[in-house]
This record gives sequence, structure tokens and C-alpha cells, in this order.
Amino acid sequence: MTELLISEITCMGPGFCVIGLEHTGQSCRSIRPLPPVGHAWQAFPFRRGDRLRFSLSHIPVGAPHVEDRVLARILEKTGSVGEGDLVAHLRRAEVAENLSGLFHCAVHENPRGSGIYVEPNAADRSVCGCELQNVKFQVIPPKTVRAALLLPSGEPLRNLPLVDRDWNESIRRIFHETAGANQLHRINRFLNGFIAEKLLNDSNRFARIGLSRPFKGTHWLMLDSLFPLPWPSLFDRRP
Repeated sequence: MTELLISEITCMGPGFCVIGLEHTGQSCRSIRPLPPVGHAWQAFPFRRGDRLRFSLSHIPVGAPHVEDRVLARILEKTGSVGEGDLVAHLRRAEVAENLSGLFHCAVHENPRGSGIYVEPNAADRSVCGCELQNVKFQVIPPKTVRAALLLPSGEPLRNLPLVDRDWNESIRRIFHETAGANQLHRINRFLNGFIAEKLLNDSNRFARIGLSRPFKGTHWLMLDSLFPLPWPSLFDRRP
């Protein structure tokens, strides 16, 4: 039996990828509980900050997705913590201040378009946390949201797909509720003005960067989680 503090719920095709934190003494490590078939949960009726007990396998897995564990079953929910406590736990897990420290390898920008990637067999993990100095959003209809981050080292992370379930739900809701001329321009200006300011002034601001499953042999970087999460009143104001 393994108890995990749920830290990531990300969009993965029609389903969700889930990561939790396991206590290891004074620190934490990331564990990715997988459903019995495939890599994505078709439904996951829990929230980040929930504590869940799992029955998991301990079979060896290859890099970079060394966090993977095959699910036997979810046993029970044992409680939950607030966002501040969750971010405090994340800061005790895998963290980096610069690009090469994220996955202990070189990170490359796509010379043929958007996106950032690592070479196959280069990374030794598939998720890492980082503080952020700045953030910029880009909504691309109908379903894509991308973000750029500035790391403590001053290095940028550009064109990251934002796969955070909570942020995607909030941004798509405001997209559908915003009508009128220059809709896309007003939404992007709102996100990069009012929303970004609120986020960057919050003591819980933190990001988690993940690596995709291999696509043509390459692992692409994604913005798995962005804290603070979008609390309901944050989007009461409209573009």
C-alpha cells in the first residue's frame, strides 16, 4: 500500500495523467500511478491536494519515466491538504533552477516550429518543479493553450503546452463566455495582464514541468502544473 499526495492532474488526449508525492524521510518523490490499461485515466474524480492510498507495482521502469507505477487499484481517500501545504511538499521534491537541471540533460528548442524537447535516452526523470520569475500565456483556438516561463537562472522556457487540467478548464470557460470583437486578443491581454499579475504576486507561485511519452523518439516538455491554481473568483472579472 502506498499513500500519495496528488500533485498533478494533466490532460492526456481524452483522459488524464496523474502524479502524486510519496514521503521519503524529509523529502518527497514523484510517483505516477497508471491505470491497468494504457497511460491515461479516462476519469479521475479527485483533486490536487487529496491523499489517496494505492496498491501499486514496484516493477522496474526505463528512463525517463522512472516515476511510473502500474495500478492495482485505488484503496481509499484518507484526507486532503490546502494549496500552500501542497506547494511546500513540491518544493521538497524534484526541483531545479536552470534548464539543464530539469531533467539532468540538455534541453533544445524545436528548429522547425514551436516546442522544446530532450533527446531520447538523455533524461533521467520525467517531471521536475521550478520557481518562476515570469509567465506568459497564449491561447490558440480551439483547444490549445501555451505558456512561456522565466526560470530563476534567467533562462526562458518557451512554447510549453499547458496541460494542467484546472488551468485548461478555466481558460476554456472564459473563452466560451467571452463574446464580441477581438475576442482572442482581449483574452490573451487579460491573461497576460490581470491574471499573470495575480499569479506572480502569490507566494505559492510554482511550476512543474513534465516530459511527454516519446513521439517519433523525442520527449517534449509540457507545463504540467501551474500554481497557484485558478481559484473561482479569479475569473469573475472578464476581458
